[in-house]
Amino acid sequence: MMSIRPIQQIRIQSKFLTLPNLFTGGIQGNKEGCQIKVRSYSNSAGTTKTAHITETGINVDGRDLLHVETRNMCRCEKCFGKFAHQIQNLPPVGNAFPGIKVEEIGKLSEHYVSLKWSDGHEGLIARTIRGDFGPGKIESRVRDWVDLARRKNSDQEFWRTPNEEVKKFWDYSWVVSSVDNTREFLVHYMKYGIALMNGVPAGLKMEDIIFEGLKMSPLWASCYDLVDYVRFKPDPKNLGYGSGQLPLHLDLPYYYAPPHVEFFYCIENTVKGGDSFWVDSFAAITKMTEERPDLVEILKTVPMTYRYTPPGSGVFQLTHHPLIRTVEGDLWRTVESRWSMDTAQFARDRDLETRKKWWEAYLYYRNLIEDPSCWFMKKLEGGEIVMTDNWRVYHARKEFEMTAEGQERIVSTAYMDWNSMANRLLSPEKGDFVFLEVDQH
Repeated sequence: MMSIRPIQQIRIQSKFLTLPNLFTGGIQGNKEGCQIKVRSYSNSAGTTKTAHITETGINVDGRDLLHVETRNMCRCEKCFGKFAHQIQNLPPVGNAFPGIKVEEIGKLSEHYVSLKWSDGHEGLIARTIRGDFGPGKIESRVRDWVDLARRKNSDQEFWRTPNEEVKKFWDYSWVVSSVDNTREFLVHYMKYGIALMNGVPAGLKMEDIIFEGLKMSPLWASCYDLVDYVRFKPDPKNLGYGSGQLPLHLDLPYYYAPPHVEFFYCIENTVKGGDSFWVDSFAAITKMTEERPDLVEILKTVPMTYRYTPPGSGVFQLTHHPLIRTVEGDLWRTVESRWSMDTAQFARDRDLETRKKWWEAYLYYRNLIEDPSCWFMKKLEGGEIVMTDNWRVYHARKEFEMTAEGQERIVSTAYMDWNSMANRLLSPEKGDFVFLEVDQH
C-alpha cells in the first residue's frame, strides 16, 4: 500500500529549508486564523506554482478550495481505491461547516500537493487533471472533451441553418476501423447533435452496427423493445408506421427521462417521397431568447402533459414536464412532440391565464422550428444511418406512397443513454490499467 514516505531531500523553491519529510516545517494554520505562508514549486519549464492556507481552506495555483472539499479529494490509497477510482474509507467530514480543516501543507510536486488535516490524516490531493485521472491518453480526452460530454453549450455548435458539417456523411467502414476514428465521429455528433454514416454493408442489423461496429452498449429499452423495425402498416398503433407526414418531434416524450441518443437506420427506401428532415431546437431557443425571453421562461417553467395509450396495446405512458430545461444557464434538454400532447389534461391542470401565456410561447417556438430554411432535408437511402441528439435535434418525415409492386420503406430505430455513448469517447481502452501517479509524488 502506498503511504506518504519520509524522503532524503526535496527541492522546494521557497523560503523554507530542505525538508526531512513531507510535513516537517510545513505551512500551518492556527486557532486565531491562518499563517499565509506560501509553499511553491517550479517545474522543468521554470513556471512557479504555489499553495497556501486561507481563511476558508487552501489556495492551490490560484484556485480556492474549501476545507471540506480538500478532505473529500484525498488521493492516497487509504482514501481512494487504486483499481476502482472511487472514494473509500472517508471519515465524516464534520458535523458543522467548515468540517475537517487543513492544518498543514507539505510537499508540492508537478501533479500533487501533500496535506495534513485536523482529523490527523496525512494525504495528498491532485493539482492537475493528470493527477486526478492518471497518465496516458485519458488525460487529454478529459481536458479536451469533458465539457462536451457534459453538454456544455460552449463546446456545442448550434445551427440555425444547416452547413456542410451538419450535412456531412461519414463512411461506416472508416468510422469503425479504429477507436480514434469512432471518437472523431462521436465528437462531431456531440457538437452538432446529428451525425450521419453511409456505406453500411447490406445484411447488418442495428445490433451489429452498435455493438460490433461502434462498440457501444447498452441500448435503452422502451415500450418498442431494444430495437424496433418500422415498415408500413395500415391503421398503425403508432403514426410512425403509417405513410403520412410526421411533424417535427423528439421521440418518447411520454417518458420522464426520454433517451438521449437515437439511432435511425435506413435498411430500404424505394418508395415515392418519404424525405426525412431535422432542425436544431437549441438554435431556435437561442433566437427566441434574444427576441422574447419572457416566452422562453414560460416554456421552462410550465409543464405540458404527454401520453401514449394505444387501445389494446397494454401500454399506458403518461408524463408531464416543461418543454425546455436548462442547467446553470446552459440549454440541457428539450422534450416535445405535438402528436403526443395530452392537451385535454393540460387544460384540466392549468388555469386559463397560464394556458394563454403557454400557448403564445409554444406557437412562437413552433414557428421558429417549422421554418423550412432551417431544416436539413434528405431522403435516406439503404445503408445510411443517422444518430441524433434526442434532447436537442428534432426529426420528421414527409409523406410517402408505394407506386409500384415491391416498393418498401424499412427502417430500424434504437436508443441509448448519453453516458453510455460518452463512455466510448472518454474511457481508456478496456484492459488498460491507468493508475494515479501518487508514487512519483
